[in-house]
Amino acid sequence: MVKHVLVTLTDEQYRCISQLRGKMGNSDAEVLRNIFLAWLSEKTGMGCWRETPAEAEKTA
Repeated sequence: MVKHVLVTLTDEQYRCISQLRGKMGNSDAEVLRNIFLAWLSEKTGMGCWRETPAEAEKTA
């Protein structure tokens, strides 16, 4: 299932996304998705993003 999310960026944030185009993805959407996934991976590895058993049951 695909979800579309509207994101508002400052000019400076958009410049950063533009500079990463071609390195982290071919479109703004790919770059943002890959930045988010890298951030999420980092947080998960640090143990900051763990579901409690009750939260896991809600999503199952």
